[in-house]
Amino acid sequence: MKNKVLLFLTLTLLLSSCHKAKYTKTEYSAISDQFKPSIDVPEITTATEPSAMPVPPEFKKPNVIIILTDDLDAVYTPQFFPEVLPVVDSLRKAGIDFTNSFTPMSICCPSRSATLTGTYAHTNGVYRNGSVNGGWNAFKHNEPNALPSILQQSGYRTAIIGKYLNAYGRPDAKPIYGWTDGSVLVSKEMNVYRGYNFQLLNWTNGHLDDSTWNATQTDRSKFGEKAEEYSTDVIATKALSYIQETEKNDDQPFFLYLTATAPHLPLQPAPRYLQLAEKWVNAFHSKAPNYFNDYGKLATSSELKKPKDKPSFLTETWKKRIRGQNKGVFFYDVYNIGKSPKPIKSFLQADMYARMGSLYALNDMIRSIITKLKENGEWENTLLFFTSDNGYMMGAHAMLHKGNPYEEALRVPLIIIGGDSLHLKTKIKNDEWVTNLDLMPTIFEMSGIKIPSRVEGKSLVPLLYNDSITNFRDRFVMEYLGPGMTTEAMIKRPAFIMKIVPLCIMDHPSYNAIRMKVTTTENGVATEHVFKYIEWQRHTSKKVLNFSDQFRSKDNTILQKINVGDAKTISLKLKSEEVETELYDITVDPYEMDNLLYYQPEQYKSLALQLKTAMRAIILKKNK
Repeated sequence: MKNKVLLFLTLTLLLSSCHKAKYTKTEYSAISDQFKPSIDVPEITTATEPSAMPVPPEFKKPNVIIILTDDLDAVYTPQFFPEVLPVVDSLRKAGIDFTNSFTPMSICCPSRSATLTGTYAHTNGVYRNGSVNGGWNAFKHNEPNALPSILQQSGYRTAIIGKYLNAYGRPDAKPIYGWTDGSVLVSKEMNVYRGYNFQLLNWTNGHLDDSTWNATQTDRSKFGEKAEEYSTDVIATKALSYIQETEKNDDQPFFLYLTATAPHLPLQPAPRYLQLAEKWVNAFHSKAPNYFNDYGKLATSSELKKPKDKPSFLTETWKKRIRGQNKGVFFYDVYNIGKSPKPIKSFLQADMYARMGSLYALNDMIRSIITKLKENGEWENTLLFFTSDNGYMMGAHAMLHKGNPYEEALRVPLIIIGGDSLHLKTKIKNDEWVTNLDLMPTIFEMSGIKIPSRVEGKSLVPLLYNDSITNFRDRFVMEYLGPGMTTEAMIKRPAFIMKIVPLCIMDHPSYNAIRMKVTTTENGVATEHVFKYIEWQRHTSKKVLNFSDQFRSKDNTILQKINVGDAKTISLKLKSEEVETELYDITVDPYEMDNLLYYQPEQYKSLALQLKTAMRAIILKKNK
């Protein structure tokens, strides 16, 4: 008990300590504006008519399917697609493989909210998975103008099967606005990710009744631990039944949002693949130079044991992260159903076993969906997206999990393929920058629906029909509200962090960032480089974080104290606005090892200001 108390005090001190800010308080006095979400829901307005897509006289709205995986990265795992996801590997070769696909909000709920609204977090209001400005509670005001609602109004039959958003699924959960049909996971969160002992809320014929979304038939189905009750298989069966049901009204196009939880930890492999999955326990061998390392080309010998150029949340916990890389299996064992393979000793081993093993059943699901579409004659006029909600760190910068603005967390697979009637320019790799905000406008244009002006993504239709387009996008921003999972648990539930999460998992604070192409002149020659600029919230003490949440929620008491000049409140506001900064030249430093604002601040100060200005222009919508 004494050791736990000492550990608690030590971690608390580490989490509340930080480096000196790189800029003045005055320069960042307005930074809080970046975190204020716009929660209004304007009427749907229109932009331009579809123009990039060749529309034949016999144009027919295509069926649309989004297969959304959970935590599937685009940096490490794709090399194993031929073995664990051979169907996806075939789609990648036959369709359009976007090799620079990103999610600006690299964690579940913010990313999924971006997909369903075509907007950034600063517009839709969903910055994290829970708490203030997080999860379904922050998203639900968007539902009347989200992707399924507009498709439903335009004649589509819409269905969601699988996972929705955190905090949706309580005992009083009701059919979700805009979805004609649904089979949605509504269990406790860990049951959802275990793959067993979960529930589905099912409904059919969802419709708007006055201002309420109702359904003709609603029921709950419960599942236990039998082999046939494995969640990915159950979701696949529901999807196949839905596709078959659409045949009753064959002329009506359908939209299917299929969201199994694979490969999210601790979802274990399906029983039929348990033995095959064991090969992955000791299969992880990252050759990336930033794997549990941050010693870059500009680092000095004093940084061999821990970096100095990273934000304080990383540097102050660096040694613990290095020590913990071979530990953490307890986190997996607590939630696992059944016996864990004996070789599992570390978090990464457990993650690889569950992660790679769970993909075999996901592959079965995708194969069965495509087979059913072809049997029913629907594949010919179907547009299919395969992607993920976020990437995954797997030890990069000694980080596990996701949620941060580094490349490994931002990059996600994106494959788009369609039946012959859509005439897509397929069997290509496209390296233009695309984001998950782009899916909604793409679907609208392909369906002949005018794109609402509120949408901040760009239709990918030009890229689907012309592979010679360049510079499709030259910038996008990243956003998140802290504290991270570990930090929040440390502050609010120290017993949890002591017993369940022995590692630093998603413990980063709030940030805003931008990834942008910049043309620089070297020896009289203009050269385009990719830069990334990051601002991290510096202070992460409980007092500052509580203030930040109250301020972002526009708490009247806090606002009044600021207006009357209350010294303590203004001091907290200034602390909440202090940031630590990073700048990377991704072109020459793709693993983000050398923070140029730490090593060469004078040389890169003006460039950092240029990126900061561009970032704020997007967030504050000054570029529109």
